[in-house]
Amino acid sequence: MENAKRVAVNTIIQYIRLILSVLIGLYTVRVILYALGKSDYGVYDVVGGVITVLSFIRGSLTQTSIRFLSVSLGKNDKQHTRNTFNNCFWLHFVLAFLFFIILEIAGLFLFDGILNIAENRIDAAKWVYHCMTFSMFMDITITPFMALIIAHEKFIYTAFITILDSLLKLSIAFIIKNVLSDKLIVYAILMSLIVATHAFLYIIYVFYKYKNEISFSRPKVSGIKSVTGFAGWTVLDVLGSIATRQGYAIILNRFFGTIINAAFAISRQIEGHIFTISASVIDTMKPQIMKSYGAGNLKRRFRLSMTAGKFGFSMMSIIAIPLIVMMPSVLNLWLVEVPEYTVNISRIIVFASLGEQITRGLVHACQATGNIKKFSLYVSIARISALPLSVLMLILGQPLMTVFYVFLACELLGSALRIVIMHSISSFEYKDFFKSVIYKIFIPFFLASLVCVLIYNYKDNIYWIIINGVVTACVYISFFYLFGLTSEEKKDIVKILKKRTLKKTDYDE
Repeated sequence: MENAKRVAVNTIIQYIRLILSVLIGLYTVRVILYALGKSDYGVYDVVGGVITVLSFIRGSLTQTSIRFLSVSLGKNDKQHTRNTFNNCFWLHFVLAFLFFIILEIAGLFLFDGILNIAENRIDAAKWVYHCMTFSMFMDITITPFMALIIAHEKFIYTAFITILDSLLKLSIAFIIKNVLSDKLIVYAILMSLIVATHAFLYIIYVFYKYKNEISFSRPKVSGIKSVTGFAGWTVLDVLGSIATRQGYAIILNRFFGTIINAAFAISRQIEGHIFTISASVIDTMKPQIMKSYGAGNLKRRFRLSMTAGKFGFSMMSIIAIPLIVMMPSVLNLWLVEVPEYTVNISRIIVFASLGEQITRGLVHACQATGNIKKFSLYVSIARISALPLSVLMLILGQPLMTVFYVFLACELLGSALRIVIMHSISSFEYKDFFKSVIYKIFIPFFLASLVCVLIYNYKDNIYWIIINGVVTACVYISFFYLFGLTSEEKKDIVKILKKRTLKKTDYDE
């Protein structure tokens, strides 16, 4: 019950964080797009895409650190935790330095005819590139500090940093509207300073709160080998997700130019914001999944992984359903000028993200064991295959939207393969997943989508958009409670609510 309460409280904290950060983030994109213009916004996205493709290691290392630190905490061994942190820190620092050097050398060639950027914006694009390599270095270096905080489930602090990050980005948006120098250069420099700021905040908190669990001594070869081996295969899983999206940015740039990059960038902004909704649930459950494995409770690990996928999909659906249905109206309200193709691209990417979330909990169940070779390899191949297939479609003269249908198909295939592979490497049963996840999410999703479409067809203005969003959310939540939750989950929710109510009553008296 205590673990259920912790997960519930952390989820509420994460949900408040994401609502604030999404609202601030959406308005920030509107201001930034207007201040930079569609072309410069596209330049920033395509250069950032190059950085992300070459530094996808950061995402895999984050998952690696969380896995090893969470399992270590599950064993309740302080010395083991210190050794684990020490190994993770040195691995991150060395790789951050190496990748910084590699990226800077690669930058000498990227702007010499490889990227399709106007001649008069090459210098500004180089500034963006250098700022992003610095940000990448900081991001990788601080990952063990952030992972230790997450492993301890201190989500209120990570929520504080996320909200601060959003507010600082909003401040930057207003600053660049009024600067007289090159807006793109100023934007890139200020964005890198934000990364440095939250890196400092993570490090200070860990030194203050968990000083006895960190170490910076000479690392052990066996420990580094174990962490590196896991990270190497996790790279493939992260590569399948990040490289596909960033690879699309480069493909679109080569075939269509920076204007289409702006449409794709806006679509990815939407995906990123709604992804935080599911992440708010899965991030709170991830440490519990890892700790369950560390404590030897394998049954609880599978149950939590399926619950994470179900709740992650459902939390995302509350926002995604109104977005998919009302995308033209939402974009017109959000942006001063909507680039061509943004509506259809955004709908496809949001739907693909929904499909991916259904099986995301299985990723962490597999990572907890450390045996992720087969899991990462097959899923990543399915996802990355979207890139060569899309290039082939464009060479054959197919229209722009064809490549996004390819993207959707490959994402759904990758998600389905997680179920197949988990079944092949463990005692995981298909029927358990379909009964506990697929069946539970279908009815709420279908009924809420139907209600949203009916209301949207009835009337379309700002007031009805708000009403539609609220009604759709209420319908989804109601039917999710009735059909989506197990009897055990319903009991846990009722107990938590009763306990909270009693505490509040005692306080009032």
